Amino acid sequence: MAKRLTRWLVLALLAGLLGAASDLGAEIEGIRLEVDGLSCPFCALGLDKRLKQRAGLEGIQVHLKQGVTEASLPEGHGLDVGKVRRAVQEAGFTLRGIKLTVVGTIRQDGGQVTATSRHDGTKFLLFDAEHQESEAGSTLSPALRQQLEHAEQTKMLVKLSGLVHEHAGLPAGLMIESFEELAE
Repeated sequence: MAKRLTRWLVLALLAGLLGAASDLGAEIEGIRLEVDGLSCPFCALGLDKRLKQRAGLEGIQVHLKQGVTEASLPEGHGLDVGKVRRAVQEAGFTLRGIKLTVVGTIRQDGGQVTATSRHDGTKFLLFDAEHQESEAGSTLSPALRQQLEHAEQTKMLVKLSGLVHEHAGLPAGLMIESFEELAE
């Protein structure tokens, strides 16, 4: 009886540890590609193949009618926006946009606020819709900047969702559509 109980406790502990470890892998989640030109199942198949081969995405679901492709990253892999864009182009389509959710930490680098995904280290320059056209000045509303500074000071994990775009020679930008502080 004691051996069964011990075995059961060990199995329960291992299951709990494995479950906790898998929860940690979702640092960039909910990748959503808006794609023009998808019209048939063969289009979807070609796009799926290119995204897996060229951009390293997985769990790909193509929704033809909506012109949307949802995907995820393998655990511990970062997002290379350029590779995603090239994969879509090589498949013969036009990428209108990339939306995603990232869990990570906030940091200020030379006045620019950035988010870094917690496990793979992908970095995003942050801005909001109100400041997307601004020059080198402020890229965040005062209220959002204050929330992000609080998250940085308290080393709080955050969950950010928004539209991604590329910068030449810089990390990708993330136009924040939603922001949430997470309890660890």
